[in-house]
Amino acid sequence: MKKILSIVLSLMLLVSMAAVPALADDTYREPITLTMFSQLANYAGEQGGWFAKELKDRFNVTLKYVSTNVDPNALTAGISAGELGDIVCIGDLGEDFSAMLKADLLLDWSELDLTPYTNITTYLPDAMKKISDLAASQGYDGKYGFTYAVAMEDGAWAELTDPTYAIQIRFDAWEKAGKPALKTLEDLPAFLKALQDAVPANESGEKVYAYGGFPDWEDCVMKFTWDLMTYYGYQEYDFMGVNYATREVVNPLEEGSLYYRALKVNNQLYREGLFDPESISQNFDAYSQKLSNGRYLMAMWGWIIGNYNSAEKAANKDGFTTFMFEDSAPAMQTISTSGSDRMWALGANTEYADRCLEIIDWLCSEEGMIIQNYGPKGLTWDYGEDGVPYMTEFGWQCQEDRENTQMPAEYGGGTFQDGESKINHETIKLEQMIPGKTYSFSYKGWPCYAEHYATALSEAWSSEYADGATSGVDLYRKTGKVSVVSPAAIAYTKAAPTDDYTQKRAQFAPVMKDS
Repeated sequence: MKKILSIVLSLMLLVSMAAVPALADDTYREPITLTMFSQLANYAGEQGGWFAKELKDRFNVTLKYVSTNVDPNALTAGISAGELGDIVCIGDLGEDFSAMLKADLLLDWSELDLTPYTNITTYLPDAMKKISDLAASQGYDGKYGFTYAVAMEDGAWAELTDPTYAIQIRFDAWEKAGKPALKTLEDLPAFLKALQDAVPANESGEKVYAYGGFPDWEDCVMKFTWDLMTYYGYQEYDFMGVNYATREVVNPLEEGSLYYRALKVNNQLYREGLFDPESISQNFDAYSQKLSNGRYLMAMWGWIIGNYNSAEKAANKDGFTTFMFEDSAPAMQTISTSGSDRMWALGANTEYADRCLEIIDWLCSEEGMIIQNYGPKGLTWDYGEDGVPYMTEFGWQCQEDRENTQMPAEYGGGTFQDGESKINHETIKLEQMIPGKTYSFSYKGWPCYAEHYATALSEAWSSEYADGATSGVDLYRKTGKVSVVSPAAIAYTKAAPTDDYTQKRAQFAPVMKDS
């Protein structure tokens, strides 16, 4: 009997050990909460749902967000307290980064042994050097993290299918409106009025606006005015607009400037009832909800159209597709091993640098990248017998109806949207082909994506508008008007601002926005 009992107890021990998460050092460690200070997240509080379960199972970590998009005073409070948290996601490599360095809020990675973190050491040296060089230019000798959206190889276009900055138009509304032309920026009010007249309400009877916005991401300029300039190749540099292909600079205060033209167009849209009047007060979540519910006919970015588009709608030629002003000349950036103009860092006072680095290293891995963006492996996606990832039927449902698709309790429960990663900050650039493989991190580069979205919508858009193009990026290629700009041509890094400059900018920004 004792022998049997001993065997049973041994088996129970093995079962309990098997249930323990497989952590990086193969030991079960104490549960901890890590604070992520972020200038990119649109959420504050504890990560929940399926992504929270992934972090708990893999690292025994609960992630809590502090966001400047939610609390604009969060950075000031952090500087005053001398504490930002454990992981720091920085959206401004100008004065905010300088302020963090000056306040000694960022951990110097020179003090850390990075050898266990093979993805960091393999893919991020150039991205780390870029930050080190920027810090050195301001008198700080150290390694303070790495830039975001890092390429594994230089030279590829930054998007696979949908340009980040591209006019997205409801194709069904365009057809119902008689397929109006969109020749130049000043044509936009008449173009959108035709669409709104054709689709005045959504399926629930709610009023439809041509488009709308939100103030969450505004600083010195009005975001939804500024982004109209991107269709002509301009990017924001503080409060100036720079076309890195032509080296032209736009002074937004100059009458007749492109920003001035865009401002007049948006004003006309507002006066004619085409621009959602709640845009001034609603947040990103409210905007996204309206977009999902079919209350907008134009969107500003290619990455957001998944909030509305679905296979069911596409079968009826309903959904957002890429359009262009006939006179536009958008810029298309290539991606770089040096990354882009934001960064990842660790807080100077973190007690858990090893756990932070484990998470970051995992977020740089193929599986970590895919899981963060598309959900749990085996449930929403998996690898086929050929080693190529594919989306499951449930995975497609999650992507196309995030707010309503319920996750199984064993995967964290709640809706897929509830459990989505709130980080909103890439390590490795998602939309790039994986070196040595036939697919990308993004499902847009998986064979199943093209098969799934070979729809009546894509075929109609291609034949009726896009001259045979297969995607928004392909449309850009076909026009021959796109200026391809390498990150090396873009001065992402800024000189450390003087106190006088900072004060004057703080006075200028609200005047610029409110005017």
